[in-house]
Amino acid sequence: MDGWGVLLTLSVALFFGSAVVAAARPKLGYATSAVASALLLAASVEALVGGPIQGAAWSGPLGDPESLALNGLSAFFALAASLVWVATAVYSVTYDERRSPWLAVCFSLTLGAIALLVASSSLLLFLIGWETMTIASYGMILQATGRRGRVFSAAFVFLVFGEASTLFVILAVAGLRVGTGTFAEVPYVAAGGLSTLVFVAALLGFALKMGVAPFHMSEWLPIAHSSAPSNASAVLSSTLTLAGAYGLFRVLSLLGAPPLWWGAVTLGIGAVSVLLGALFAAVSEHTKGLPAYSTIENNGLILVALGIALLARAEGLETLYVFALFAAFFQALAHAVAKTALFLAAGWAEHATGTFDLTSIAGGVKDGDRGALLGTLSATLSLSAAPPLAGFVAEWMVLESLFQSYQFVPAWVQFLGLVAGAAVALGAGLIVIAMVKFLGFGLLWNPSAARPARRSRGLSVPIAAVGAVVLGLGVGAPWVLRFLAPAVSSFAGVPAIAPVGSLLSVPNGWSILSGSPFGILSPPMVPITIGIGACVAAGYYLLGRRPGPSVRRSPVWMAGSPPGRPGEVYTSFGYGTGLRLMMATILGTREIRSSAGAVSEAGLATPVPYSVDLEVLDVFKLFYDDLVRGGEAVAAALKGWVMTGHLGRYLAYILIVVLAVVIYVAAAT
Repeated sequence: MDGWGVLLTLSVALFFGSAVVAAARPKLGYATSAVASALLLAASVEALVGGPIQGAAWSGPLGDPESLALNGLSAFFALAASLVWVATAVYSVTYDERRSPWLAVCFSLTLGAIALLVASSSLLLFLIGWETMTIASYGMILQATGRRGRVFSAAFVFLVFGEASTLFVILAVAGLRVGTGTFAEVPYVAAGGLSTLVFVAALLGFALKMGVAPFHMSEWLPIAHSSAPSNASAVLSSTLTLAGAYGLFRVLSLLGAPPLWWGAVTLGIGAVSVLLGALFAAVSEHTKGLPAYSTIENNGLILVALGIALLARAEGLETLYVFALFAAFFQALAHAVAKTALFLAAGWAEHATGTFDLTSIAGGVKDGDRGALLGTLSATLSLSAAPPLAGFVAEWMVLESLFQSYQFVPAWVQFLGLVAGAAVALGAGLIVIAMVKFLGFGLLWNPSAARPARRSRGLSVPIAAVGAVVLGLGVGAPWVLRFLAPAVSSFAGVPAIAPVGSLLSVPNGWSILSGSPFGILSPPMVPITIGIGACVAAGYYLLGRRPGPSVRRSPVWMAGSPPGRPGEVYTSFGYGTGLRLMMATILGTREIRSSAGAVSEAGLATPVPYSVDLEVLDVFKLFYDDLVRGGEAVAAALKGWVMTGHLGRYLAYILIVVLAVVIYVAAAT
């Protein structure tokens, strides 16, 4: 174990040590987590630049060797997570004003568990980190303020889905253990039923953690993530779901060449997730629920790129395979960083206005710190795929991968790529509506009724820093892709070269090439071109400007009424109402009329007979409710037969289970 291995081991140990410190001094615990995150960031950079690093090693309880280590794949996810954690931990020092230290304790434990599972060299250690992460995250959600019944319900739903995810992950790991005879990371290349079992179990388990459709049923991810404190939400949405993506990539890297249907299923799940996540984000009125739905959309983009990569590998299209993998990794990095800024901005807005409701905020934080505003602007534009930011490059690469689906031989795969491309394109348009709502109604718009914001540098500086990283990732995308080449190589099992080159007079290495006749992009040239155009426009304006006042202002026409009255202000809810009605079939939109007597609406001088509101129902939730009712009926029927109250029957159950376990272990060994 060299110096970098010591640094890696120290960072993981320091995360768990910060939980102990946080029990007595929460702010000091957050500061310690920030230091641990910085150490992990340094170790991951070294692993990507200088090669794999080896930390502490020991023999596991079953005799398998275990250690802390980083290779190209794990180092990439450690890099993305540690970037998020440094900003979130610094933010938390100011944000967490609770008397109880439990939020800080669970925060540190969650970070330590994710660091452990990412750096683990064996699948058994991975499982330990995975379950610790789930329990610690459950504890973070429980620390939310508000009605205790609602908070507990959100945390319990998160725990149920988390444990369901763990069961499938255990099944996938067990399959690998049977196939390879060890918990160490040994490739299992044999085709057949066992590899299919491992893939299906891994896809179900890790997709549950990512919250993608249809595994976001009952809206568990938005409910849980929006109910948690803002610093916890940033960790949950940006890195806990990222841990799900890492687990899926890690298991797939151990399996052999995939059959065609693996990629098709992954692509289909991703495309549906992109569309539904963007649609529900566009009609959400919660400053943390909206980015939580956006997480579903972005995780769907990761699966879309991964699905194209698996299809390309099955078809022998090496260039497309490598390009789609780079798209998946860059999308994961761009989303993790940008989404962190959004959740931190939601906490900043709540700190300034006292609410998470977009309609109620009404621009109350416009007069806040410019750094936070600029950081949030960068993140929202990135998630809207606006050039030259990271989200634009990532989404362009995903769409380029889909455009090349014409290279697949089976016609049905080509058609699937076409439909997935349409879903991704529609989702890209819908997510713009969501980001306009978040930024425009939550942070920028400032009607006369809005109260001034409370300034707090401790909250705004991390947001500004994350926004700057988002901009840097976009402008420097070709160099970032070169930096990520070891991660792609580690997953693919062969050396991978970043898809960068030259374009006309653009210097070599400044452009991203997709390997097809229609895929060339130069991210550094985009801001240069925009800057030149802006200078020309500004010069033209200044040359033609006349001295003296050039702007005349007049009152806004509001049907003859003074503008700005509470009942006449255009709200975030009104902005999304058209979409609620147009997409009523998917959203399940229905009108709710309150007609118990005359109701006087805010801002109106005369009462009206009723008020109308629109409710959006998740179609997956309706299915899930029926499934729960069916499960309860079956449980009620079994209860009378199983829970009889006879001690002898209970002992018989235990003996049968023990006997089954003994037979299974004997057969497996």
